[in-house]
Amino acid sequence: MSGVARSIAAGLCVTTIAMPGIVSLRGDAACCHAEEAQATESEDVSIEQIERWVKQLSSDSYLRRKRATADLTRAGQVAVRPLVSELETGDLETTERVISILQEIASTASIIPPKTQPQNEPASEPSEAADEATAEPTAWDELLRISTLGGSRGTRAKIATKEVRDVRRALAVDLLSDAGVFVGTTEFIIGARSELKRIVEFDGVYEGDPALLDLLQWVDGIEYARLKGDAIRLDILEGVVRMPDLKTLALLHGDVDADELRTLGAITELRRLELRYVPMSGELIDQLATLPIRVSLTLNGTAAPAERVDALRKTVPGLEIIFKQGGFLGVQCYDNFNECLINEVLRGQAAEKAGLLPGDVVLQVDGKPIKQFKDLQKAIDAHMPGEEIDIVYQRGQQEKRTTARLGKLEEQ
Repeated sequence: MSGVARSIAAGLCVTTIAMPGIVSLRGDAACCHAEEAQATESEDVSIEQIERWVKQLSSDSYLRRKRATADLTRAGQVAVRPLVSELETGDLETTERVISILQEIASTASIIPPKTQPQNEPASEPSEAADEATAEPTAWDELLRISTLGGSRGTRAKIATKEVRDVRRALAVDLLSDAGVFVGTTEFIIGARSELKRIVEFDGVYEGDPALLDLLQWVDGIEYARLKGDAIRLDILEGVVRMPDLKTLALLHGDVDADELRTLGAITELRRLELRYVPMSGELIDQLATLPIRVSLTLNGTAAPAERVDALRKTVPGLEIIFKQGGFLGVQCYDNFNECLINEVLRGQAAEKAGLLPGDVVLQVDGKPIKQFKDLQKAIDAHMPGEEIDIVYQRGQQEKRTTARLGKLEEQ
C-alpha cells in the first residue's frame, strides 16, 4: 500500500500509513477533531449539538472531553444554559469543567456596551431571537449566582469570578487609558504636602467613546476619583459612581448642577467628598445634606454662603465639614516656641510674590497676632482667591510689612 488513506466512519478515524503491516486506529484522533472544529466555527450550532457536547464533558475519553470543552467555549453564550443545567447532575470533575468553560466564555466576552443607535437612523425592530438572547443570563451572571452557593461549586465559582474580574479590569484600564483617562498611581502635591494615591482621573475634556465610561464598573481596588474642569459632567459621573471600591470623590475647578450632585447618591460607600473651586449656591449646599457622605465634606473656594454651611452642619452633625474660602498663600511653617517660622515658600505663589522667604517669622495677618501655623491657616482660609492681606513678619532683627494677593491651591 502506498500513500496515506484515511476514512471516518461511526466516529472512528482510521489512518493507514504506507509502512508494511502497520495500521493506526484512533477513536478520538486529532484528524477528526480538526475537521469537526472547522465545522463548529463555520456553521451555526444547534442546541442539540451543544447538549451532545455537554454530555461529552463526562466522557471516559480524554480527547473527547478536550474536544467538547473547546467546542463549547467556542459556542459562547448559546452554550451557557445547557452548561448550567449540567451542574445539577454532573459529578465533581464535570462541575469543574463546566465552571472552567463558563469562566473562559466570560473572560472572552466583550465588555464594551453596544453603541447607542444614531439619532438620524431609524431603530430596527428587534427579533424574537434577539429578545431571548438578551434575556438569557450571561456566563458572568451565572458565575456570580453559582458563587453564592455552598459546597465545591460555590468555592470554584468564587475563584473563577475573581479571575474573570482580573481579566476585565486589565482590559478596562487599557481601553480607558487609550481614551485619555488616567488610571494608576500619582503623587498628589497639596500645598507643601505630598502623598501617593491610586486614582482614576478625568482631567479636562473627555473626548472618548461615551460607552467606555461603563467600563469603570470593572476598575476595582481604587478608592479615589478626581474630575477636573469640563470633565465634571453627568455621563462621566454616572460612570465614576459605578467604581466598586470608590470612597473619595474630588471635583475641582469646574461647575456642578443639581442633577450631577444627585448622581453621587449612587456611590455605595462615599466617605469623603471634596469640592474645590466649584461654585456652590445655597440650594446646592442644602442638597449636600441628602448625600450619604460618611466622614468629611470639603468646601474650598466654593463661594458658598456661610450661613447655609452653618445650617448644613446642624442638619448633619456627625459629618466633618471643612469650609474654606479658598485663598492660598503658599508657605509651609514650623511652630517654633510660639512663632510661625516659614521653612518653605512655594514657587510662583502669593508668598513668593510678596517677598517672603524661608526663615521669616509671621507675626500678624490683618492686625491679628499669629503664634502658630494653624493661626496663619485660619486667617488665610477666611479670604477668597484674589483678595489681599497685610502681613507683618520678622526677618532677622527687623520687623517688616508686606501685602500678598492670595491665589488658589493647585493640586498637581
